[in-house]
Amino acid sequence: MSQGSYTLNYWNVPGRGESIRVILALGGINFENNFVPLPLPLENPENQNPPPFDDGTWSELKPQTPWGTLPTLLLPSGEIIGQQRAILRYLGKLIKFEGNYLYPEEPEASARVDGFMDMMEDIWPILIGLNGTDSMETAPLYSTMLGQGTLDDFLNPRMEKGSGELATLFDFLENAISDEGPFLLGSNPSCADVLLFAAISWWGAAVFPNMDKILEGRPKIEKSIRAVGTIGEISDYYSSLKASRDSMPIVGSTNYASYYKNYHLLCGLNE
Repeated sequence: MSQGSYTLNYWNVPGRGESIRVILALGGINFENNFVPLPLPLENPENQNPPPFDDGTWSELKPQTPWGTLPTLLLPSGEIIGQQRAILRYLGKLIKFEGNYLYPEEPEASARVDGFMDMMEDIWPILIGLNGTDSMETAPLYSTMLGQGTLDDFLNPRMEKGSGELATLFDFLENAISDEGPFLLGSNPSCADVLLFAAISWWGAAVFPNMDKILEGRPKIEKSIRAVGTIGEISDYYSSLKASRDSMPIVGSTNYASYYKNYHLLCGLNE
């Protein structure tokens, strides 16, 4: 693939864009991180460029996106594609790891990869706040982004083993993972492993205080994300950007740099 000719448009937080950053890094592909200011009602710090929060950029960019959402990926051809999982599948068909494509060519294996990614999509709306309210202040993700701490009263009952809806979904993921490991399908990583690594690390920093509640009693999920973190290209990517995270904004009780703490931890880049 052409080097230096991909541009990822996304906010400067992990979110849904991080899995795409990770898979591009895994493939050794040079790409531009175009950090779009987050459309949040927060004041921008002085002398920070690009500004982290809404300055009108997103309202101008949105009509140019395929689906009215981010992330989008600008391809070498000039075409722009959108939707996190579609981008992952596209790149997984192009990128190999140790001779194997990250999106399997064999139909049953590719269906299993799709199943993992679709299950994670079932989890995502609950965690980011599509919980029957229209208020940012009562959404688990937006609570931390607005500097108001984690919504433990919302999260704890949903993570109760045997009864909580989130716990049940995480258990489905755990039970579907290969016993052989270390990856979801066995010895070879896939774009679903990349998505799991990116999602668990994000949720365990931006929704929960850490990954403990997610990983407790789920050793196969932990084994997979730790295995992804040991891949040299991925740990090198996080190492190259680690120092730059120190300039991220602090909002209330939230230091936005901490959103990357689990990625650093899994890649062995301890503070």
